[in-house]
Amino acid sequence: MLKPVILILFLAVFACGFPEQGIWHLTTRPGLEYVGVKKSLFKGSRINIKVMCHLMDQSKPLDISISWMLRKTPCWNEYIFSESTENDFFQSYYKDPDIAPKTSNGSKYEVGYVKTIPEQFPCDQTIVLSEVDIENGMIMKADSEALKAQLNKEMNAEEEKSTPVTTVDSTILSKSKISPEGSPRTKNPVAVVPYDGVYLLVVHTTAQSNPAENLSYVAYIDIEMQSDYGYLSAVDWPLLGFYAAMCVVYLVYGIAWLIMSAIRWQELLRVQYWIGAVIFLGMLEKAVFTAEYRSLNTQGCSVSGLIIFAELVSCAKRTLARMLVIIVSLGFGIVKPRLGVVLHRVVGVGLLYFVLASIEGCTRALQVRIDPQRQVLLASLPLSLLESAICFWIFTALVQTTRTLRLRRNLVKLSLYRHFTNTLAFAVIASIIFMLWSIRYHQFETCLTDWKELWVDDAYWHVLFAIVLLVIMVLWRPSNNNQVCFLY
Repeated sequence: MLKPVILILFLAVFACGFPEQGIWHLTTRPGLEYVGVKKSLFKGSRINIKVMCHLMDQSKPLDISISWMLRKTPCWNEYIFSESTENDFFQSYYKDPDIAPKTSNGSKYEVGYVKTIPEQFPCDQTIVLSEVDIENGMIMKADSEALKAQLNKEMNAEEEKSTPVTTVDSTILSKSKISPEGSPRTKNPVAVVPYDGVYLLVVHTTAQSNPAENLSYVAYIDIEMQSDYGYLSAVDWPLLGFYAAMCVVYLVYGIAWLIMSAIRWQELLRVQYWIGAVIFLGMLEKAVFTAEYRSLNTQGCSVSGLIIFAELVSCAKRTLARMLVIIVSLGFGIVKPRLGVVLHRVVGVGLLYFVLASIEGCTRALQVRIDPQRQVLLASLPLSLLESAICFWIFTALVQTTRTLRLRRNLVKLSLYRHFTNTLAFAVIASIIFMLWSIRYHQFETCLTDWKELWVDDAYWHVLFAIVLLVIMVLWRPSNNNQVCFLY
């Protein structure tokens, strides 16, 4: 029970991971010939591939073979791999793209893919691959037999004219060209995806030389995926508008609190300054996240410094929110005009929490959503223990403060704390319901098909925090005779 209470009292759950990028810079070489990227794409998204080959021994010419495979899956969580196994992972899907996703209930899902015939290029130029008709080339199991027969016929005719190349029966021929300018942002992308979906793109390069020569090369591969909405993926796109809307919400909070504070500035309590600081940090947090997602949407790559800064601002806000709940639970500004030495403990716990939350937040932010997150789990362990301790402190403080108010028979202040307790109870119930729903439909699903709803896992906690903060603002709003009403 402690964990749901913690999540709600402090509303600490934020972005689940690093947003999916739009531009990648990858490297292949002998022994590491397969590279790939995974991304959720909107219909009409364009994919560009550029290869720059560098030959280690310039005295001997070398040709490299380039081919790629684009695979669509209905399962968001099918493409799970770690850095240590990514080459084997990409190789397995490249060689067998027709494999169906594994499901625990035996359901069968259709997959689609397109795979190109390897083409040879001299390893001394920039190679920009050109367009393939994916809408006709995407193999769907429901109607693949006729299309496979047609492709086999075309393949046989092609093999009669050229050197045979071993390919699977569901490949299509890709046309490529040499581009001296070497920009991946071409008007003719290699593919325009015909459907919304989760895609895996694997690029394979290999040297076409006599093994005895042992020629070495390095191929630098630039991949770009962009939709009509920008570089953000289909699963991350809603968060851009959401963070912008939340920034407006916090701006309204800030203006309203500033006006009320300005009117009653002579009677403000210290706890009301804390509330103002939480509102400011919340507004700054949403503005930074909006800037981060907007930058990614327009540039294709996240700015590492901006991501870290966004996480640090988020951690500062979460820390201050926890400290605010602690001092309110202790009765500061309600039954106690000062906290004395307890304030030093609150500050110490806040500093410790900020350090641990920063480590956990930055570690989580640098992990993509689909990656295994062992490092994140390790970083979360000490933070969870500290949150449990804070939760116990708040619970005991709330019980003591409420008991004091009952003994004093102060019905006004007791009513205020009852409203505050009811708000926390509502938040706990809402949190438990949502967490159960999210775990059931997003975590335990072996084939997550409603991946377009994943952004709600991030947005929900921001909305819940805003609701609880609004209630706190109403309960502790500046009013006439603040000092008399609260302290006496």
